[in-house]
Amino acid sequence: MAENIELFLKYIDEIVWHFGIHTQDSSCCHGMSYADIRALTEISLENDCSMQNIAQKLGITKSGATRVVDRLQKKALAERRKSETDGRVCCVMATPKGREALTEINDNAHARMRDVVEKIDEPMRQIILTALSSFLSAAKK
Repeated sequence: MAENIELFLKYIDEIVWHFGIHTQDSSCCHGMSYADIRALTEISLENDCSMQNIAQKLGITKSGATRVVDRLQKKALAERRKSETDGRVCCVMATPKGREALTEINDNAHARMRDVVEKIDEPMRQIILTALSSFLSAAKK
């Protein structure tokens, strides 16, 4: 069992490193960290995205979410507004520039993944997808 644990850790670490944003040129990610990209993704999926929602979806504190949104706002990738449904609540929305940045980042990520996946035969792709799905489900329990 201990050998398998080491292999799990090693493979996950290598996958994360291989696909990390540090491997792309700096223009790709518009100076955003991975947390910034995840936050902007979540923000772009909702019309009224509160700080509390951002914090919950990223698994960080509300003050951590505020710092992430501050960085996005400084880069004009997101903006704060009052909620359309509850004027007491501050919501965050992606700006057109933020949506364009996400499109570019996602296009680059898809191209990089496609380059790898095309090297794997179809039956093995399905096995890998099943294994990753199972692993992710276990990690979320």
